[in-house]
Amino acid sequence: MLILALDTAGRVASAALCRDGAVIAHCERDSMMDHSRTILPVCEEMLAGQGLSLKDIDVFAAVCGPGSYTGIRIGVAAVKGFAFGCDRPCVAVSTLEAAAWADNAVSGPKLAVVQARPGEYYAARFEQSGAQTVRVTPDGVMTQDEIAALWQREPLRICGSGAQALCAALGIPESQAGAVQDASSAARCAYDRAGRGQAVSCHDIKPSYLRPTQAERMKQQKEEKQL
Repeated sequence: MLILALDTAGRVASAALCRDGAVIAHCERDSMMDHSRTILPVCEEMLAGQGLSLKDIDVFAAVCGPGSYTGIRIGVAAVKGFAFGCDRPCVAVSTLEAAAWADNAVSGPKLAVVQARPGEYYAARFEQSGAQTVRVTPDGVMTQDEIAALWQREPLRICGSGAQALCAALGIPESQAGAVQDASSAARCAYDRAGRGQAVSCHDIKPSYLRPTQAERMKQQKEEKQL
């Protein structure tokens, strides 16, 4: 099974190819969040390097959030377009689950985190047992104080793009800060999910923001003023 995965949820856009669970190619570009201009060239460069085309892909995957609202939309839209054009299924991968997969060389309990607002993080707990990455809690939002209290009760390993800053803020040893998610970890997660029959139609993959978008907040504020 050949999987193409995209991650545009953060500052760096990345793409990866995974064949039968092993990542065979990875390409990334720090575009300062200008993913709409960079993600397609990144894919083209990576596929050309492997002598492949989109029609060779069996499953397309996208990191669907949480993270940058605009970035997530770009990656999900690209994958939906690829899958529709090639008549292939898709897998939506949580940013936090991709982080847990990036850190799966270390066993034990872990908390995947992505910075949300100041003092808040998108977070989810996972358990790593050998090669198995098992979700313990759904994606949600935690304050820095809540994470501090949790870590005092159970010193979890912290992974994800928010790990380094969070560990520094809470005085957690740097050795407890784990890996950061990217398209490679998303591809490996997608391979596992597809093997479990969890791939879906391109029409069913969608972003997961966890919080209302700015447009939704503005609409709600306008409706409240009219009451």
